[in-house]
Amino acid sequence: MSVRLSILGSGSAFSGCGFNASAVLDERVMVDVGAPPHVLLPRLGLRIHNIEVVLLTHFHMDHTGMLPLLLGALAHADQPPEPGRLAIAGPVGTRELVRRLTVAGFGGSTQRRVEEVVAPRYVVLQDGSDVEIGGGRVRSHSVVHSTCPSLAYSVTRGGVRVGFTGDTTLCAGLHRLADEVDVLVCECSGVDGPVEGGHLWRGEVAALVREHPRVRFILNHLSLNHLSGRVSIPGALVAHDLLTLDLSA
Repeated sequence: MSVRLSILGSGSAFSGCGFNASAVLDERVMVDVGAPPHVLLPRLGLRIHNIEVVLLTHFHMDHTGMLPLLLGALAHADQPPEPGRLAIAGPVGTRELVRRLTVAGFGGSTQRRVEEVVAPRYVVLQDGSDVEIGGGRVRSHSVVHSTCPSLAYSVTRGGVRVGFTGDTTLCAGLHRLADEVDVLVCECSGVDGPVEGGHLWRGEVAALVREHPRVRFILNHLSLNHLSGRVSIPGALVAHDLLTLDLSA
């Protein structure tokens, strides 16, 4: 069996080499919403209505900022989705964050329409959560990034375990995640040395690749240096916007 992975956004917050972080598994599970899904999904022949689960790794804008656009596009679609079909899952505070972003961006009327038409369900996840959601299994691992609660995820669909690091340092949660997945979508924010704010750089990712030779690594959250080809790591594939792969265990 296999699972289809689509990278909507591969760039880091301010890099300019790609949209911000967002990926989709099998047209159903979206991990982070830093890229505009209502624009990019149709370019891949996909529909926003097919998204059943949104997983947020943490609350920084380059991972969450486009979520109000997804919700607004669903709420104002000619054929609205079935109310309650969409689940939004993430760390404690996810519901409050989504409401604040939507009201700040588009006003209370849009938020009310989202609540009435889309009526998203909210799922709180934490370190060790292991839940069935959106037709697959999601396991959560707490990772270290900045000052906000941050989670990395292992998502199992079609018998394939795909991991998403979010933003993180080398920490116990990241190693647990790498131990349990077949494919790891891994951030690589730095090229020449450590990056402030709790990120991975090329040397650390290269060591992680060597420690987990059976795992297929896909690098994202890339800096401008990605454009010069300097991010290359043996054993890892460098992502780009709209990259689509069929993955098997």
